[in-house]
Amino acid sequence: MHMKKIALLSILISITTLSFSQDNFRQKFLEANTLMEESSYNVALPIWLKLSIEEPDNFNINYKIGICYMNSANEKAKALDYLIKASQNTTSNYDPFSHSEKRAPIEALFYVGRAYHLNYEFDAAIMNYNTFKGKITKKHYLFNEIDRYLTQAQFAKEAVANPINILLKNIGSEINSEYADYSPVVSIDESSIYFTSRRLRPDSSNYYITDDFDGKHFEDIYVSHNYDGVWTTPELLTINTDGHLATINISADGQTLFVYRDDNGDGNIYTTTKNENDQWGELVKLGSDINTEYKESHAHITPDGNTLYFISDRKKGGLGGQDIYFCKKLPTGDWGLAQNAGNTLNTPYDEDGIFLHPDGKTIYFSSKGHSSIGGFDIFYSELDETGNWGTPINMGYPINSTDDDVFFVTSTDGKRAYYSSFKQDGFGEKDIYVITLVDAQEKPLTLLTGFLKVAGFDETPESAMITVTDNETGNLIGRYVPRKKDGKFSIILNPGGDYHIEYAAESYTMEEDIYIPPVSAYNEINRGIDLKDVIFGDVQNTDTKTDTKTDTKADNKEDVVALKNEIKNLKKQIKDLENELAKKPATTNTTGNDSEKVKNLQNEVNALKNQIAELKKQGNNNDFTPTPTEVKDAVAHYQEFFNYNVSKVNTANAKYVEMINKAVAHAKSNGKVTIDVESSASKVPTKTHGSNAKLAYKRAIAAQEVVVNSLVSKGVARENILINNLTTGVQGPNYNGDFANKKMYEQYQFVIIKIK
Repeated sequence: MHMKKIALLSILISITTLSFSQDNFRQKFLEANTLMEESSYNVALPIWLKLSIEEPDNFNINYKIGICYMNSANEKAKALDYLIKASQNTTSNYDPFSHSEKRAPIEALFYVGRAYHLNYEFDAAIMNYNTFKGKITKKHYLFNEIDRYLTQAQFAKEAVANPINILLKNIGSEINSEYADYSPVVSIDESSIYFTSRRLRPDSSNYYITDDFDGKHFEDIYVSHNYDGVWTTPELLTINTDGHLATINISADGQTLFVYRDDNGDGNIYTTTKNENDQWGELVKLGSDINTEYKESHAHITPDGNTLYFISDRKKGGLGGQDIYFCKKLPTGDWGLAQNAGNTLNTPYDEDGIFLHPDGKTIYFSSKGHSSIGGFDIFYSELDETGNWGTPINMGYPINSTDDDVFFVTSTDGKRAYYSSFKQDGFGEKDIYVITLVDAQEKPLTLLTGFLKVAGFDETPESAMITVTDNETGNLIGRYVPRKKDGKFSIILNPGGDYHIEYAAESYTMEEDIYIPPVSAYNEINRGIDLKDVIFGDVQNTDTKTDTKTDTKADNKEDVVALKNEIKNLKKQIKDLENELAKKPATTNTTGNDSEKVKNLQNEVNALKNQIAELKKQGNNNDFTPTPTEVKDAVAHYQEFFNYNVSKVNTANAKYVEMINKAVAHAKSNGKVTIDVESSASKVPTKTHGSNAKLAYKRAIAAQEVVVNSLVSKGVARENILINNLTTGVQGPNYNGDFANKKMYEQYQFVIIKIK
């Protein structure tokens, strides 16, 4: 009797324990299931892993674990083993909410195909995709999708078999951290990089502030600057909030930053503009036809500032998912109505991460459609001659992976790119990388960079401005504000243009003309290195602002201001008189009185022009035009001044011969020889060459060719002769019809050849 009671008690305890265990399993199952319904996969995962210890052969739990890993940021590879097991026992009568369900759904076959795909096992992926396709009907929610995944797997197989030639480099631990760092935005001269990070702030102010969704710190924006090839410690921008704020893009002039802000689940695009203190100002939400009740996630503006492209998942007018839209700037300065960019760029699937190259003709973006090899891929498209975007081209493997690849920006010359990616040897969850596009063709652009400073000012004055106009049309190209901290500026100039550039700060101005030939190569004109810095005032006297002097013979700044104001007024008078002359041409039909009036007006114009010439002489011209470059750090050099319209270098000149002999000796001892050429034309009009800028350019090219030929004739191999810089400009006083005074103009008709 005693033994029977003990046995009965043991049975009751076992039943109670089993019941408790089942209840606990049911509770954990429901909790993890609910978290997955809320897309909190990273929170649900550890619960499923614990349950799998209890029931390792539960195919449903293996399926749930696989799905959680598939939705992780950087652990997708771990999904494969769990999904392989889950796919071994599937059912079409799957109950996703039942804790007693031990089998996996038929969709496990699809997801194991996706896992193989992500793991670059494309044949296995295709096999599982096809197996899944054969087990479902047209009513299944994935029926219309499976063919796209099959196509992606085939694209991926071909892409991996034919990789493009790139070099990939982590940007370094100075910028990347143990946290997620991504969405890089780079200035056109690559001197500054803005990026998004979920790191702990330097002052730990976000230590206890995390996103409930994933438990990580909210997104913040940081900036790092490149000085002599070294990135500075990233600085937290003052515009950051307690919520998500992420980098999107930056305008070509570097003055407007586009950012994404999460407004209580409604993502919107904002801009911030640099203020007079060189700080980013208040966030401004873009217009109502750009930001809607839907999610707007990304944007970029064309280099001319007149067209805005952005991403939205709005339903009206969309082709499916997230699409690329654009809107034009109105004469009022407001943005016009948004328009869908059309089915050349957009697909029924998601697009994202747009970037407009400074050439204004190339757009980069990410898409899950087109010829994607898996997830988001990076594509580019170019404008044709009719102003339409061409068929998007996949950037290729290994830029694109089988997972999502978004937020890709390129350098101005098109030879480098920046993007973020998770890699096993990185510093954190996601790192920022620099890609060297080895086989990419250079973009035919010229980047004019340099520093504009005023002696006596620790920082660039607020009045500093660089204005670029087209010499042929007179149209304004743009106005650019130098960086307040050090006066750095970067300006994009398109090929085949004749540009007039005016540098201004405080009461000072300096002008130059630059001709960019219609070539198909990237060029850089760096005023801080190859030309004189744009420095106004007496650099020897920088104690106070009031002591600042000009380089003219005028006694002080006030005198210069008076001179310039007088010249400005005279020019206005000339313009008014010339307008009047245009209305009263001296033709045979004019009356005697009209003819006399035209003659008097013309005499008045000439008198005013002579008056301006005298005023500029008073200022000694130096305050109005740059002077020839000083020759420094050169093994040898040769300078020749030309008569009007002449561009041929005199190779018989003893000093030229001496320079060539020194260059040959340098080449023999060093293996190579480097050539710099600076050329200039005066402002005396030239009909022979079309424009003074073109004449200056022809002088530079002619000098380059003659030096190369001289060196080759002396036995220097052509491949050992490096052309470093060709610098051209139009200098000197404006021409006032006094050709007899040619000595005044000839000092600006020269070429300088430097051997380094």
